[in-house]
Amino acid sequence: MNQEVEVQVIIKKPVEVERTLRKVGCYIKTRKQVDKYFVPPHNNFFSENPINEYLRIRYEKGGDHLSYSLVRRDKNGQKMSTDEYETLVEDPKIVEEIFTKVGLIHKLTVTKTRKYFNCGDFEVTLDQVNQLGDFMEVEAKKDLGGIKKTKQACWDFIKKLGVEYEFRTVMGYARMLYRKLQNNKQ
Repeated sequence: MNQEVEVQVIIKKPVEVERTLRKVGCYIKTRKQVDKYFVPPHNNFFSENPINEYLRIRYEKGGDHLSYSLVRRDKNGQKMSTDEYETLVEDPKIVEEIFTKVGLIHKLTVTKTRKYFNCGDFEVTLDQVNQLGDFMEVEAKKDLGGIKKTKQACWDFIKKLGVEYEFRTVMGYARMLYRKLQNNKQ
């Protein structure tokens, strides 16, 4: 298990943000990711608000994988960290078939292009997410004094960058896309 502490913001000027990141950090790679989310028939994770768990198959060149994530929240319901259980899979289509055979339901697919940057204590990604827009995630690579201090360090890093962002998001891409698709049905 990996405990992930990160913050996410919507950005309006991704080219400018990338230019800034290349000055303060090191560009690593760009990857296309296709994430397929599944739910058990008796527990639609997406009906929860906020969502507290995810089951996903990620298609990504050089490393398809399966992951289950459990969100940890503070007493006010704010996301503090995520416990991620993740493993590489040799053939994700077989995993999808197994999921279907045991009754899991494919709920939605999130497709994004992700650029990775090494910025010292932080891994920063710039994400262009189909149907949602442009985002930046700042994830701490290590514990910087406990979850609260580590999360604050992520926010401090964003402020230090001086980039414009619309607002911080309180939900992941899957939840955002699910809400958008539900709203479009109405």
